[in-house]
Order: sequence, then C-alpha cells, then structure tokens
Amino acid sequence: MAYRIRSVPDFIYWMIFVVLISLHYYTKTQGAPAQGYVEFFIIVWLVSFIGLIALKLWVPEGRAEVVDYDENLSWGHLDRIVLGLLLVEMTAIAFNLLGSAAVTAMWIPSLSLKWYDDLLFNIGLVATAEESAKVLAIKALQMRLGDTPEGRAFSVAMPIAFWAVLHGYHSYAVYGSEMWLLIAAAFISGLIMYYVLRETRSIMSCYIIHGAYNALIILAKALELS
Repeated sequence: MAYRIRSVPDFIYWMIFVVLISLHYYTKTQGAPAQGYVEFFIIVWLVSFIGLIALKLWVPEGRAEVVDYDENLSWGHLDRIVLGLLLVEMTAIAFNLLGSAAVTAMWIPSLSLKWYDDLLFNIGLVATAEESAKVLAIKALQMRLGDTPEGRAFSVAMPIAFWAVLHGYHSYAVYGSEMWLLIAAAFISGLIMYYVLRETRSIMSCYIIHGAYNALIILAKALELS
C-alpha cells in the first residue's frame, strides 16, 4: 500500500528560526535588564507551541477543521496578508489621531540594544509567541465550547480582549495615552489578524502581519534617531 507523505508545514521551519533567535538573545542578554523580556517570551512561545502541536495530535474526531491552522502559505494568500497589515496600520493611526499617543497604539517590546536587535527579536520571537498564545487560546476554547454562535464568538473575543488589555496597559504605561483607545486599537487589530488566519488557514499569516507591524514601528523610530 502506498502512503502519501505530507510535506512539513511552513510554521515548523519558522520555529527553527525562532529557536535560533531565542538562543541568540538568551545568550546576548544574560545579566542585562532585557533578560527578563527574552525569558518571558521564550516561555510563552514554548508553552504555546507545545499546546498547538498537542491540539493537532489529540483533536476529537469530527473537529479537525477547528485546528486547521498549519496550512502552507502560497502567493494566493499575499493579498489577504497585505490587506491585513494595511488594516492594522490604519487602525493604529486612526486611534492615535483620536488620542494623544506618541508613536504607536500597541506596545513594542525593546531590548534597549541596537535597532536591528529589536527588529529580529520582535519578528522572530515576540510576534511568534504572542500570536501562538492567542491562537492556542482561541482554538482550545472553540474545542471546549463547541460549534455554536455563542461559543464561536466567546472563543474569539476573550483571548483577543485579554491580549488587547495587556497591550493597552503597556502602551499606556510607556506612552501615557488614553488606555481605552489603545485597548480598542489592539482588539480590532487582533480581530483583523484572526480574520486573515481564517482566510489563509495558516498561523504564519499572523506571524507575518504582527512581525511586519512591529518592524515598521522599529524602523520608523530608527530613522527618526538617525
């Protein structure tokens, strides 16, 4: 009997990149104030990655579509990813105009090293850890609450709202803007990224949008300082 061997999902290759980034900055920040940031995001990423794999392995019969988040990306997904990034950027700009935020409506972790260190750290680890944790929570709740309108709405809204509150609080602490505006901006951005995830069925799309957003903010700051 011939067996069809499935190709390795894109996100597994991405995780190899994340491992290298994690090892690099874990070593580089030893004894520095940024060490806590690095350790925190490594833990979030590891727990989330293990959880996502566990969901794939032990998904109940008939619920496989819930954990269909590891499809490989194709050029056909590019328009949705670009649209998602543009909508996130427009959301951040719009809410900044409503309030008094200085640079960004969403908190961007910094290692206080070189700008390219912040770039790699955010693209490789921060975006991956946060989106993996968010998607894990959404999918776990969907498995638990079942396929009902109320269950679907709650399973999406709660993890994104929790993520938005954390981002809103950190942005408020750093930039001193109106916290409810920052929370609303982060919540809408989370919904946008989840929509792109549903359209592409690839968690990589969330990594790309989140990482690209953070990268644009970091590059903008670097250009201002140069």
